[in-house]
Amino acid sequence: MRTRLAHLLRRGGQAGKRPARTLAYAETAAALVIIVGAGLLLQPQNPGFVGVSPHPFWLVVIPVAALHGSPPGYAAGAASALVYLGLTAVQAGSVTNPALLRPDLLLEPVLFLVAGGALGELREAQRRREEALLQRQEELERDLQDLAQRYLASVELARELERRIADQTSTVTTLYEAAKALERLEVEELSPAVLELASSFVDVEACSLYLLRDGRFVLAAGRPENASRPRELDVSGGLPAIVSSERRTATVHELLTEPTPGRLARQPMLMAAPILDTDGEVAGMLVAERMPFLRFTPAATRLFTLLGDWASSAFQRALRFQQTRDRNVEDELTGAYNHAYLLKRAEEEVFRARTYGVPLSLLALRAEDHERIPPVRLPGVLRTLSLVFRHHIRPVDVLGKHAEEGTFLLLLPHLTAGEAEALAEKLRREVEGFGFKPFETDDRTLRLCTGRATFSGAGGARELVEAAVRSLGKGSG
Repeated sequence: MRTRLAHLLRRGGQAGKRPARTLAYAETAAALVIIVGAGLLLQPQNPGFVGVSPHPFWLVVIPVAALHGSPPGYAAGAASALVYLGLTAVQAGSVTNPALLRPDLLLEPVLFLVAGGALGELREAQRRREEALLQRQEELERDLQDLAQRYLASVELARELERRIADQTSTVTTLYEAAKALERLEVEELSPAVLELASSFVDVEACSLYLLRDGRFVLAAGRPENASRPRELDVSGGLPAIVSSERRTATVHELLTEPTPGRLARQPMLMAAPILDTDGEVAGMLVAERMPFLRFTPAATRLFTLLGDWASSAFQRALRFQQTRDRNVEDELTGAYNHAYLLKRAEEEVFRARTYGVPLSLLALRAEDHERIPPVRLPGVLRTLSLVFRHHIRPVDVLGKHAEEGTFLLLLPHLTAGEAEALAEKLRREVEGFGFKPFETDDRTLRLCTGRATFSGAGGARELVEAAVRSLGKGSG
């Protein structure tokens, strides 16, 4: 009721200004006519009420300015001043009479004009404050209604969660571990955790997660893994089109007029929720492919939307961590480039090798039985290996680290397979000749495992790295 009243008052304030001002001007003219007429009847020798205090014209100036604001206030003051001066001139018998310029005669009309303008401006400022307060009141009431709706939705969601927890087949420990998995900072580890929560909380029997890569939504994880599903989402139609364009959760109810159990069972997707990045753009989609018909309720849709929000926050946090980590291109311990930077350099060298036909090789290097090296000695071993490698490579070679702990990658532009193998053999001899004994239980000296891959014209940087890592140990001495 208050909102409607505020709306009507604001509309009245805007649309009714012109008629109100016209009325104010009419009231001013009528009041002046009445006062002047009364003066002519009651005291014809002093129709301008000169010397009368307070002057009757204040009955026009003050009410009009206080009620109608600045334009009518100025008009009332000016009209009163002009009428006063006119009547005074008539009473003096001539407009050129020097007596009309007396300060006591001019003070009154000046006060009419100043007071009318000042009171009008005060009233106008008050009116603007009233309109601002009414608008603020309406905004607060809208916010209150929105909060009330959110509160009701939260209460209903809490009840649904309580019911779910009461009859949940999974244990509290399982749910806790799945939720804790969302705190991981590796993007690759988040996808299975999100699907685990979808299965546990929303009773989804089959679900999948797609992430945006090179402008396409590519399958990142699926549950169960052996289920048949597309490797890439088609966002030109269906639920993916709604999610990508409107950035909200969409259900199959929006596409089917009669969602019977049989028709739902034939649908490839029941629900899809967006995974948003920090800019609010869709960076992925969480898809519910199959769930029991009786569980496919509005409450399940809300839970699925909430899970999408959680997943968005988790992926944003992981991506921020990854970006921060990738900015530090050098490993503090060994001085080697990190894996992300080495991949970037490898992509550049692969492009040159493919374009100009020059050779390109890559070595994977790792201490033999590195997992048996005590943790307190492993940093020293890695620093030693890094120093040995740097001493024997060219300025154009790139030494970096693999994502797997303890593994180095050595990018060798313009080296053939034979030249790369010769360098690997040289590095093995240098490490063995160093005589370093890092093991705690025996006196074995440190040995080096090597793997080699040479670019053949097919594949990319990742394939080159994977090939070198797979061959680790085959070329060790």
